[in-house]
Amino acid sequence: MTLSYSEMAEQLAQSPDFQVLHRLAPASDFTPEVPGVGSRHKVCVIDTETTGLDTEQCELIELGYQVVEFDSNGQFYRVLCAKNFLNEPEEPIPPEVTQVTHLTDEDVRGHKIPWDEVIADIESVQLCVAHNAGFDRPIVERYADVFKQKVWGCSVRQIKWLELAGVGSRSQEMLCWKLGGFFYDAHRALDDVQALTQLLSQSVGEPPYPVFQALLTAVREQKVLIKATGAPFDLKDALKQRGYRWQPAQRVWQKMLNASESERELTWLKENGVPSPDLKKIKATDTFSKRAES
Repeated sequence: MTLSYSEMAEQLAQSPDFQVLHRLAPASDFTPEVPGVGSRHKVCVIDTETTGLDTEQCELIELGYQVVEFDSNGQFYRVLCAKNFLNEPEEPIPPEVTQVTHLTDEDVRGHKIPWDEVIADIESVQLCVAHNAGFDRPIVERYADVFKQKVWGCSVRQIKWLELAGVGSRSQEMLCWKLGGFFYDAHRALDDVQALTQLLSQSVGEPPYPVFQALLTAVREQKVLIKATGAPFDLKDALKQRGYRWQPAQRVWQKMLNASESERELTWLKENGVPSPDLKKIKATDTFSKRAES
């Protein structure tokens, strides 16, 4: 008797010596509609592929996003649209970018992102989410002002994956493997978006709740930017380990965190020789933007 692939996978999964992953089948519906239960909001899960890592200079070569209905508890419902656009940059795609994305100059030749269509999709969205919003947001804001008006969430920096799901890595691929039990074709924009949406829909905790609920909780908190002004040079490793990032233009280490954590952070800085740390409240619509860093 010949077993099907599904039957073989099921048998392997019963053994503690194997972990079986399945290829992601993107969902268009996550939760059955229940008439009259709560209000619905819209989130845009978004990803970019670019010609480099400098958010002020690199060019878009691919934009993927999907708009999903959700409720105040972080439960996803319908996918309202899922779109992917290629874009021909002014300069050739670097070989190292092609190696990661498999996108070539020939693939994107003649393609342009229809920004009027993108703007129409995004205008009614309450929230944008990316796995590294500090990278994706500054890039798309250079192309369309509509992104400047939105609140943004980051599934890298605003979800405590180790505490929440027992996964020490923040790599999206690893999180999908460990928490969701699936794999996908990474580093293509819409594929990444659909994988992230599926990841955020996974249940954690007891009683179970979706990961997206934890992200919403973090997004709703007031954010502040703390600058370790005057920090001694030998504190740089401790600052980096604590989540601070070097801001070369102002030559200062800085970190975004929840306002509720600011007093403890200021105390730590002063105890470690930072005489005059600066604190600034961040507007909800500025989180992860270049405006928040100034």
